Amino acid sequence: MEAAMLNSFEIDKALENCSAETVQYLQRCQTMTGSQMMAMDADSKFSEAFMFFTRLSLLVTRRRPELGVHCILIHAMPVIGDKKVSDINRLTVNRLINALVLDGKLVQSRRIFSVLKQFLGWCEFQGVIETSPLGAMSLNKVAGGLKPRPRERVLSDDELEKFWHMWDFADVSESTRWAARFVLCSARRPDEVLRAKRAEFDLNNDVWNQGSRNKSGREHSLPISPIMKLCINKMMAAAGNSEWLVPSPKNETKPASKVLIAQASRRIMSRGYLSDNIPAPFEIRDLRRTARSTLSRLGVEQDVARKIMNHSLEGIDRVYDRHDYLDRMSEAMSAYSEFLIETCKINQ
Repeated sequence: MEAAMLNSFEIDKALENCSAETVQYLQRCQTMTGSQMMAMDADSKFSEAFMFFTRLSLLVTRRRPELGVHCILIHAMPVIGDKKVSDINRLTVNRLINALVLDGKLVQSRRIFSVLKQFLGWCEFQGVIETSPLGAMSLNKVAGGLKPRPRERVLSDDELEKFWHMWDFADVSESTRWAARFVLCSARRPDEVLRAKRAEFDLNNDVWNQGSRNKSGREHSLPISPIMKLCINKMMAAAGNSEWLVPSPKNETKPASKVLIAQASRRIMSRGYLSDNIPAPFEIRDLRRTARSTLSRLGVEQDVARKIMNHSLEGIDRVYDRHDYLDRMSEAMSAYSEFLIETCKINQ
């Protein structure tokens, strides 16, 4: 029996990151047949060839094809959609990229370049063009090599206390209140918390079995610390009978939106609750960086901290180190829990 060609993407996750039009486009690409593919030739327009490319390449090779497709549909398709692929040259691409760079859209400019380079390389392989005009060009040259600056914001101890208690005065649900705190306690990304199911939490053995449901796609288990357990119990009580740790307020059979916590946090801060007490604005994603920095402050060994954050080990250890770090991770998470309880003045 012949293996079926991979042809899928996560619709629910795609709808959270892009438009409904992008999802519909991907669904149309999924239904393309072999006879339709036969229509591709040297005179194919960009709009036609990109659908073939999406079906035969992006849906096969990319874990999140909607991200690249969304950018192309918004920024490239209106400009070059009717242009023959054979007429696309470096100048064509650079005009697109430069316009985005001048508008301050560095992330989009790099993504557009990356997708178009892959697309034109694919067209060369398919025989639609003789040579890709981007073959010798490097992503590092886009915008003169300028890259979006990584965030460096780390919350101070005083800010951590204010962050913890600001949720007591916020007009939000119990689920949102404790989910926001859980992001800090667990050092997880917000979407990893908001996509968690009850079944992942082994409260008898104090382990969160997250599996591969994370950015890296690596299997991951995290010891549950006392402060994490407090948050989990609060969220489970608020979730009722839902299978989700943080169910959608509109439909308990579905998880909450992955931007729930970030939106609630911005709403609270826009009302001036912390304006006099916080020296610079912070975002929910800064909590994970703060947690990682705190682990170092507490003297947690680098390899243990990397395991907690689900980062890969460095060098040869990445290949050969298969040690189970769970006990050492548990000690580190307990120390972090004690730090938060004391710093944030938490009554358990």
